[in-house]
Amino acid sequence: MALTKNKHKSYDYIVIGAGSAGCVIASRLSEESRNKVLLIEAGPVNKSWKIDMPLAVENLLITETYNWAYESDPDESIKGRQISHPRGRVLGGSSSINGMVYTRGNALDYENWKAKYNCTGWGYSDVLPYFKKSETSLEGGNDYRGHDGPLFVTRPNLMADPVNKAFMQAGTQAGYPITSDSNAFQQEGFGPNECTIYKGERWSTARAYLTEDVRSRENLDILTETLVKKILIVEKTAKGVSLQTNGVSREVYADKEIILCGGAFNSPQLLQLSGVGPRDVLEAAGVGVVHELPGVGANLQDHPDLVIKFRCTKAIGLGKILKFPRKHLTGISWFMNRTGEAARNQFEAAAYLRSRVGLEYPNFKLEMLPLAFKHHTFEPYDGYSFQIHMTLMRADSRGSLKIKSANPEEKPSIKFNYLSSPSDIVALRDALRLTREIVSQEAFNDFRGEELEPGIKVLSDDELDNWIRENVATAFHPSCTCRMGSSDDPMSVVTPDLKVIGIKNLRVADASVMPEVVSSNTNAPTIMIAEKAADMIRGRALPQEQHSFYKAKDWMVNQR
Repeated sequence: MALTKNKHKSYDYIVIGAGSAGCVIASRLSEESRNKVLLIEAGPVNKSWKIDMPLAVENLLITETYNWAYESDPDESIKGRQISHPRGRVLGGSSSINGMVYTRGNALDYENWKAKYNCTGWGYSDVLPYFKKSETSLEGGNDYRGHDGPLFVTRPNLMADPVNKAFMQAGTQAGYPITSDSNAFQQEGFGPNECTIYKGERWSTARAYLTEDVRSRENLDILTETLVKKILIVEKTAKGVSLQTNGVSREVYADKEIILCGGAFNSPQLLQLSGVGPRDVLEAAGVGVVHELPGVGANLQDHPDLVIKFRCTKAIGLGKILKFPRKHLTGISWFMNRTGEAARNQFEAAAYLRSRVGLEYPNFKLEMLPLAFKHHTFEPYDGYSFQIHMTLMRADSRGSLKIKSANPEEKPSIKFNYLSSPSDIVALRDALRLTREIVSQEAFNDFRGEELEPGIKVLSDDELDNWIRENVATAFHPSCTCRMGSSDDPMSVVTPDLKVIGIKNLRVADASVMPEVVSSNTNAPTIMIAEKAADMIRGRALPQEQHSFYKAKDWMVNQR
């Protein structure tokens, strides 16, 4: 893909970050030919088969070719461990390196945004039209699903894989509901994990929104391998950006707005580098205070993730393609026809469940993977195995991001404080016991072998808590560091129209604006945020859509 260099020194709109949000916004704003739009990405063009092949995702997470490769600060609450946080540094951003799972979150997530944080215009009836606008559900459109959007969404056939089929049947045997579509009326229960894969290839926002027709627009310029060093702010008005390409610095200006789409790490980092943020953080880093905004970099949230692992007693799952000749035949099938195991992301069966009585809606997610990896690695166990990810969807722990200096190339300090809230470790402990109960069901009798991790001897609360602290990792969903809320809330960074408080002509539109992380993977909600932001900037909005959503009737007295 040949990318244009910026032809102008000034644009109407400058979009910083060509990731899950930035590609959407640049595409939508440039639909109007009178708008001159510049899209800037620090990483290269997405031209690798490793990005296109769904099964190659692990390689993208452990190399730095298309990855910022962040690492969290040591967390005392998880025994001083640091956790790797890959984030996309490539056209398409993290949508070009993620696991391709398409999940929107629960309707009550958005109702809570509106009610708890005064985020007017962000209730479920407000956001549903933008989810629909963004997607083409290959199952067909309806009241909840889109039929003509740029993002293709595929639903896997769970009955085609014996382990996935057993997982679904075990859920029913354990007394949980089944849902045919967790992105529609009912999130709660066992069901298919939809994905952004189309015709055997990853469907990132770069692919969906920056098509050849879009890239050829005269009013859209795209700069890759270009670092934004700071936003130029004059008299509390964003005027332009300072860029660096191949070691050469220059300035580019925006006549209307600058839209920051760097994500939960890069957006607060760039605001702080530009003098917008907590005074103590800016002064410690040697950055002059342009506007004191204490919420920038605060409220950092994520989805803590645990994995329980089992041997499989049958020759099924991904274990059967790990060695010659099946491994090579799998690759050939994909390269020749875009078919076979390499055309799937393998996270195809999932469940959204409540860990205890008294929760209105699911607080953890299970995802089945028909292969188990050894402790803290991507090296599979020998033979046949499977693992189940247990992801806490609404953790109470909060962290922060702080720049260390005025150098834009120095990575910031990222402190998650995982499990610092006692309620989080209790929820994960409950989730582990509930998952063991699910795997103990009759449906798994033909497949269930030895519990590899944590192992059947790890039983008591203290033993489980110790194992959890040693093994909790991330589902790669950092968010909430530039949270939206009312302008009189001292920790709000943007108002519900996504404008940065105290700075004119500057918005943030990405996962960082979430006041609370949604109860799902974050890519689909980030795309929705970007679609809605683009309409806000253009001075329009889709009408609300009032559709009902599921909530267990007896949630006050029953866990399932």
